[in-house]
Amino acid sequence: MTPPAAKAAPAAKRGRPPRLSRDAILDAALHLLERHPDEPLTLSRVAEAVDAVPAALYRHVGSHDALIDGVLGRVLDGISFEVRTRASWKNQVRDWMTCVRDQMLRYPAVVTLIGRSGRTSPAWLEATAPLVEILERAGLRGAALAHSYLWVTESTMGCVVNEAALPYPEQIAGAASARDEMSEETRKRLDSLGRHLTALDSESFFALIVDRTIAAIPEPPATSTKRRG
Repeated sequence: MTPPAAKAAPAAKRGRPPRLSRDAILDAALHLLERHPDEPLTLSRVAEAVDAVPAALYRHVGSHDALIDGVLGRVLDGISFEVRTRASWKNQVRDWMTCVRDQMLRYPAVVTLIGRSGRTSPAWLEATAPLVEILERAGLRGAALAHSYLWVTESTMGCVVNEAALPYPEQIAGAASARDEMSEETRKRLDSLGRHLTALDSESFFALIVDRTIAAIPEPPATSTKRRG
């Protein structure tokens, strides 16, 4: 007896496209920044990357500012604040500065997005909160605390912005290539620095910035442990 013919397998149904989500949108935006750091991050570019219309993005991330803040949040949330809890407050400040620099230079395109059009991203302010805590534990209060906080954050980001725009070795090489276009007096002055600058790598230079930054922070007032009679 001839066995019945096997039934043909049903045609595979075409799968649905991946569901649009805030996470998927922010991932796509960060990927665009990594691949095309010199191009503005717009809702339309991100929408094209996730195969959606810009209006769909508004439902998930809100405004353009909210999109930028979300991307910055992704980067800054990745900062591993390996602050040594039993270290001195100066070494804790050093840890904070180093952690911020390391993470920001992994995503140099986001550096210029922290402050834009008079707006500072809340994600950046969240990332600076541990620094305030360190300085408060050190005993700084009031104006001394505020000025030290601003000094450390500005020193850190000033260095990071320069490195993100042009790595330190390239800055030195660029200066050397312009030597022939300088005046004789300028060449004489700068030639004496040349070998010292080329011998200083990015890590050593940042360590110098950290040392000088911490040295300028006022020492917290000493707490008296004597008991009154």
